[in-house]
Amino acid sequence: MNSDFRDRISIAVWAVMIVLAAGALISLPGRGAPITFGSFNFELPFAAASLLPVLLALVAAAGTQAVVSAHPLVRQGRFRLMLRFAALPVAISLITAILLPRAPSVLYWGVLLLGMAGLLAIVLFALYVSLDWGGPGYRRARTVLNLAAYGAAVAIFLLIPATWPAYSRALILGGTAWLLALELLRGTRAGAGQLALYSLIVGAVIAQVAWGLLLIGLHSINTSVLLLLIFYLMVGMIRQTLLGRITRRVIVEYLAVGGLGLLIVLLLR
Repeated sequence: MNSDFRDRISIAVWAVMIVLAAGALISLPGRGAPITFGSFNFELPFAAASLLPVLLALVAAAGTQAVVSAHPLVRQGRFRLMLRFAALPVAISLITAILLPRAPSVLYWGVLLLGMAGLLAIVLFALYVSLDWGGPGYRRARTVLNLAAYGAAVAIFLLIPATWPAYSRALILGGTAWLLALELLRGTRAGAGQLALYSLIVGAVIAQVAWGLLLIGLHSINTSVLLLLIFYLMVGMIRQTLLGRITRRVIVEYLAVGGLGLLIVLLLR
């Protein structure tokens, strides 16, 4: 195992933390703010803060790429579509950017930022280990990644601000579901094309269902639980299909989970 990847994990985590902290501490110009470059003046057509998630995603993806590229199997050219490994780190970073402004005090803000840094470091380490399917620690690494992905799904579905417009919430939920599904399905060892297709389907379904539920005015808790249920069932069924484990018993189990989830939604009403 190449020890250089630990230094890369540290750099990647610090880079994400700096972007998150800068977004909170630096006042960025809003839409219509005057910008001057020498003798050329114009008004900013959009809020500069809207570019922060893009920058954060790029930094998280670049850091993940640096960590993964240190693996011997990657250096041997054994993997394609390297961007898929960045799905979970990008999702965690973006979720943190959404949750940080909701911290009730500076102390909670700092604790949340440090917690994100610790989780991101663990996820990057697990990602590195999970590249070797037959290597030691693979099962533990895969378990950590699955738990982190489902935990991130719970966080984004339950805690996304209810004050945001319906279309923004639907797009963010769909995009996050796509990223998380990409990581969860990666554990099936399916081809890059299959992973991209199935995860895109999951994200598109979540976005469309979220849009419909938000438009009809369903309570936010009911909407969150229902979307979580759909996400879990879709990813679970696709995962079992890719692994070749679809049996009558598995189908009955998922139907039972779906029925129980719908009962919870009805009780919450």
